[in-house]
Amino acid sequence: MLDHGDRSLQAHQAAECAAEQGKFWAMHDVIFENQFDLYGGNIQESLKGLAEQVGLDSQQFGACLDEQRYAELVQGQDDFRRAQGVRTRPTFDINGQLVVGAQGFAAFQNIIKAQLAQ
Repeated sequence: MLDHGDRSLQAHQAAECAAEQGKFWAMHDVIFENQFDLYGGNIQESLKGLAEQVGLDSQQFGACLDEQRYAELVQGQDDFRRAQGVRTRPTFDINGQLVVGAQGFAAFQNIIKAQLAQ
């Protein structure tokens, strides 16, 4: 979700750039662990530093982020989720039925049983 403007866009792109090197989840995790540190300063420089922490090729990663290679993809995904009515986290989509917010097991069980009965 791009709820924090350009900083969100840059962080999402950083994960996609890391995926080029097979380290999407490693980058995802380090961004999540350091999310509060990404609010100040130059977001791209901060993300490049995190990329080094997970062992990414810094030149390849830097070029990807500088080019904004995944900006269109990330923005498109966010536009799609907004068009689908996804506004909060967590939101689960079970065959087109949105389950919004933290729900207990029974809520999911009831929806899945109803879906299977159709």
